[in-house]
Amino acid sequence: MGLFSGDGAGVSARLFKRYGAQVWGGLHLKMPDCICDVKALKRTPVQNKQIVIQAEECIKSAVCNLKNGTPTKDGLGLSCHIAGLLGQRLWFYRKTQEYSDKIQIDTGACIKCGKCALVCPMNNLSLSEDKIIADGRCTLCYRCVNQCSKKAITILGKQVIFQHSVYDFH
Repeated sequence: MGLFSGDGAGVSARLFKRYGAQVWGGLHLKMPDCICDVKALKRTPVQNKQIVIQAEECIKSAVCNLKNGTPTKDGLGLSCHIAGLLGQRLWFYRKTQEYSDKIQIDTGACIKCGKCALVCPMNNLSLSEDKIIADGRCTLCYRCVNQCSKKAITILGKQVIFQHSVYDFH
């Protein structure tokens, strides 16, 4: 999470309402960033662990509130909607309008293990004739970059600064 984590709770609530759901509440959580090839967006492992601990406390509190009949309404207000629009959606609109074809694979560093292809939810990466091929369907999830043991994949930056997985926080 760089400067602003967006308004995912509000976006989800608006989508749910569009399909007839009754939204009781929302929970906006600050989480560590998965973008590992842009130094300005990185925090130390200790800072990331603290962010996860704080998120877990927010979840516990929200569960207690829900059990007591007063669901948390975090991230559903107008200010979060405007901040998400101006701070994230409009800024990233051009980048996410189409699939990214900016994925870079260092063929010298790549050991062709295929881990990146296995974790890609878009099936954008494939192992073909002893090289990884990107097919232009990257949605910038960064799973491949974070899973590459040789740090051979970058998307926005030129080199991998720090990698982590969800297992690093427990």
